[in-house]
Amino acid sequence: MKHGLWNVIITVAAVVVAGTAWADEPDWETMPYTTHAAYQAVDADGFGTFPTTDPIKMRGVIINKPEEMLDGTPSAPAFLGGQWQIYVQTGDEGDFGGTACWMGQLYGNLPWVPPDQSYTDEEWLAELDRLNHDPASGHEFRPGDLVELRARAPGLHYAGKSNINEQHSKNPTLDFDVLLLEADYGLPTPMLLSLSHLKDVNDEFIFDPTRATGCEHYQSTLVRLNNVTFIDTADWGPEADLELTDGLLTFPVRLGLGAGFTDYGPPSGAFDIIAILDQEDDNDADGYKHGYRLWVLNYTGNDCILPEPFPLLGDANCDGQVSWRDIDPFVAALGGQTQYEDQFPCCLWLNADINEDGDVTWRDIDPFVEVLCSDYE
Repeated sequence: MKHGLWNVIITVAAVVVAGTAWADEPDWETMPYTTHAAYQAVDADGFGTFPTTDPIKMRGVIINKPEEMLDGTPSAPAFLGGQWQIYVQTGDEGDFGGTACWMGQLYGNLPWVPPDQSYTDEEWLAELDRLNHDPASGHEFRPGDLVELRARAPGLHYAGKSNINEQHSKNPTLDFDVLLLEADYGLPTPMLLSLSHLKDVNDEFIFDPTRATGCEHYQSTLVRLNNVTFIDTADWGPEADLELTDGLLTFPVRLGLGAGFTDYGPPSGAFDIIAILDQEDDNDADGYKHGYRLWVLNYTGNDCILPEPFPLLGDANCDGQVSWRDIDPFVAALGGQTQYEDQFPCCLWLNADINEDGDVTWRDIDPFVEVLCSDYE
């Protein structure tokens, strides 16, 4: 039996037997936040080192729609039935990374979990409603919301990353909650990378157990790679596993459940990709040092950027950063939206609306210079 799976079995068995290990509600108000960097810490073999024994509190920005990632339909054909998952990325200074929050419906299908720990379809829908809405305001969560996570059971380490979950139990004392801190706080700007940040010269994943570099550093966050192509798109469609290349290195890509993968064909040539850097290593014989992938959840048919450009004030050429290369596109934007989009069909005209008044005019020139200069400070 695999080492990692054995650890999961031991932990889950302890939870099932104890049942009420965290029956007393934690003092959430005084509890300090756990950083994502601390929660995702690993040893030299990639096994999680954060102790999953006591309740924790975390915060960050939701970066995906759960329905575009996993099929939440009650009694879905997957082994665990309906599933739900969001990624929450830190926005706190001094922290880095992000964390997945996961739930499954049919925990009782796991051989070490009692059958009565599965949710009925009705119970599952109630759980989805609970997690998709702020309990105080009823606000329906969406990407860009700043939230607080309250985990009574602090999750488990699985396939290379630590996840907030219920430790495969529907006991309410092991629930986790999602609370709204600020609606529409804003999505993090995807980190602009090259494949050389993630792969070595032998096209092997860069695994750094300190998480200062390589795939571990960017795990569970939005990243962007420019000027890449797919090696083979024969399997294009929802839930497809593809591979991209920059001409030298390669990287796996997982397509989500977004309707765009059915409505549109793949990009016809080179493109830029914005995705969540995920890890799911299914073989722990040498630890969890592999299984990294880019998870892109939907597609708009844009031949240049998969899935679509992210708004970034000052990024007039839509390459994911603000630099001197934006000067000429910014000047073009001053000439009007039609002229600009003729020259830069894959870009967002309002990226040049630096003062955010809904138009691009001479009033944006001084703010553009400020943004441009601040990028070089």
